[in-house]
Amino acid sequence: MNSKTSDQNSEERAGAVGAESSLGAQLRQARERRGVSLRELSDQTRIARRYLEAIEEDNYKELPGGIFNRSFIKAYAKTVGFSEEEAVRIYTQVAREHGESPDELPASRQQSRIYMDGETSRSPIITAFLSLVILAIISLGIYAGLHYYQRRATGTGTAQTNTPAATNPGTNDQTLPAQNAGAVETTSSPAPTDGLSVQIKAKGEKVWVRTRIDDKPKADGILEADEVREVTLMPAEQLSVQYSKSKAAALEVNINGRPAVVSTDAKGKPLVEMVITKDGYEQLLQKP
Repeated sequence: MNSKTSDQNSEERAGAVGAESSLGAQLRQARERRGVSLRELSDQTRIARRYLEAIEEDNYKELPGGIFNRSFIKAYAKTVGFSEEEAVRIYTQVAREHGESPDELPASRQQSRIYMDGETSRSPIITAFLSLVILAIISLGIYAGLHYYQRRATGTGTAQTNTPAATNPGTNDQTLPAQNAGAVETTSSPAPTDGLSVQIKAKGEKVWVRTRIDDKPKADGILEADEVREVTLMPAEQLSVQYSKSKAAALEVNINGRPAVVSTDAKGKPLVEMVITKDGYEQLLQKP
């Protein structure tokens, strides 16, 4: 009877050792040795507490997925003094054993969301307010552009109407020269000269895209198949479009209605970045 109890205790101790050797257990031990709470760790890494708890429990399904998981684990390890390379190696091995690719961008297992630093500390009211501010700026830009074109068109029409008529010698009759009359018929509105209209489309499959205008909050999300995201830029603004190199073929970018080249050169970075400005966008367009 004592022999069986001893064997059971040995098995329980062996199971406990195996559990403590997991990545989550090792990271938790490193954190506790430093006397750092989860709240303090969340403040230092800017990672939501529920993600930190999921890492300690080796519950990677609760994380956003892909490169975000690697970034979270590296940040956790660095903050508690654990080897970043060892942490990533263990995570990569576990992910592959479960049939997952740790280098892919997050799949669409949930609805598109925006992952921002300090997600848990941001109030929904602040998020809604920032969204309203962005919409107001875009609407103001569109209104200003339409008002400008309307004034230009009105000014052109007035100038043509007030053109002095030619006077025939010896008479008081005034007639409009045929050349001017023809000019009135062929005059068209001036081509747009302000701002840019950028359309980003996912061709036939879902594509994760991040966009950012200057220093404004960045927007991450998954474009559904054939979904289009439209961005309007003022002349002095700069648009950054980031996407995975493996999804470049499924992405279509048009600038002012003209197709642009979707690059696959990530320049050693995790994501490919396309920078669009009023002065340099023509270099991005496809050659005729």
